[in-house]
Amino acid sequence: MKIRERLRSGFSGECRHRLIALLRQRVIRICAASILTGLLTGFVGGAFRYLLLDADKLRDLMVYSAHAWPRAGWLLPVLVAALGAALARFLVVRFAPNAAGSGIQHVEAVFRGEAKPDGAATVPVKFLGGLVALGTGMALGREGPVVQMGAALASWPSKMLAPDEEDFKIVQVAGAGAGLAVAFNAPIGGSIFVLEELTGSVSTWLLVAALAAALTATWTMRWALGNTHDFILKPVNHGWSIFPFLLLGALLGVAGAYYNRLLLVMLRLADRCTRIPSIYRAAAIGAAIGLIVWFKPMLVGDGSQMIQAIFSNHYTIEALLTIFCLRFAMGPWSYAAGAPGGLFTPILLLGASFGALFAEVLNYIVPTLGLPVAACAVVGMAALFAACVRAPLTSIVIAIEMTGRANLTLALLAGSLGAMVVAILLKSEPIYEILKRRMLREGTAP
Repeated sequence: MKIRERLRSGFSGECRHRLIALLRQRVIRICAASILTGLLTGFVGGAFRYLLLDADKLRDLMVYSAHAWPRAGWLLPVLVAALGAALARFLVVRFAPNAAGSGIQHVEAVFRGEAKPDGAATVPVKFLGGLVALGTGMALGREGPVVQMGAALASWPSKMLAPDEEDFKIVQVAGAGAGLAVAFNAPIGGSIFVLEELTGSVSTWLLVAALAAALTATWTMRWALGNTHDFILKPVNHGWSIFPFLLLGALLGVAGAYYNRLLLVMLRLADRCTRIPSIYRAAAIGAAIGLIVWFKPMLVGDGSQMIQAIFSNHYTIEALLTIFCLRFAMGPWSYAAGAPGGLFTPILLLGASFGALFAEVLNYIVPTLGLPVAACAVVGMAALFAACVRAPLTSIVIAIEMTGRANLTLALLAGSLGAMVVAILLKSEPIYEILKRRMLREGTAP
């Protein structure tokens, strides 16, 4: 018995030491911290997506009810949108200045040691501010709040399991990638986003952290909300031709360059209005959006419903042109309010509307061409994002994951290539790089 007890005690002691040694391995610590970050991001980001859908339904109900009073009913969406933008901006100014705008540029700056990590107030401000701003109609993207919340939520697991400064940054950008994965139900796209856009580098530790966080975040979100593609498309076949998609990408390269410029112009105009407090400026911007809510409620918000309608071929040439022109102005106008909200989804809508318009016009001019509208819309999404952000792999993979159309790979590559080349020739810098430089220079987050 004594010999057996000694062997057992020695064996358990040896196992204990091995287990402790294993837990001290860097890869285990980073993986564990990333998994916890992914779980938190999945729950919070999933709740954000769910509540945002409810907010959109409430906005539509409000507009429907307000039309019972044709003469004075327009005041209701104007006031609601103005109050929503003002409240979102107030939360940013009062509690978390870094929560303004997209937040992606701030995550990049933190990773490079150019800015301090987000504080504890970032998550509630980003959640509530983003919900109010997007819910009342601001033309902003849902991915911005979820990406920055993912990075902020990584602080607690990082401090507990990966306190080393380098590991801390790695887990934080992994949390941001998990946020993008949750926003679009695109775990591979969220992982690539970490490598291509947030860090611009590839390492074993980044891969481990990004994959672990995106996997658990998306699994958690799907467990809570279900697993369906964000957009439903009928099977599309574009044949072997890639030249129309190269042309589409080239045109969107021009559009992307001018969209980035317009965004900066709007931000500079807002900065020059120093005599007007930023909360009042946000209210004025929201009031203008409220008028559009009254006349064309489908045109506001992040634009997901319109993207689905474009894929279903519900719009005429005139309607697609109207959507593109109005949203081209509404996106930068809304972003200048300084409320929590991203750029990604509005860019996807612009690209989809332009792509569908491109196909409809060519098919009208050459009826025998038979260019598939849905295929051009999907390619347009990826191409415009590649032109504006200069992250083509992220845009291609996310477009495939959101639509389930892997057979459009060649078309997506052609469109993104054309957009990238033209944007570079026009000397258009990536939008998040410009915003990051502006943030660090002027101390403004949008």
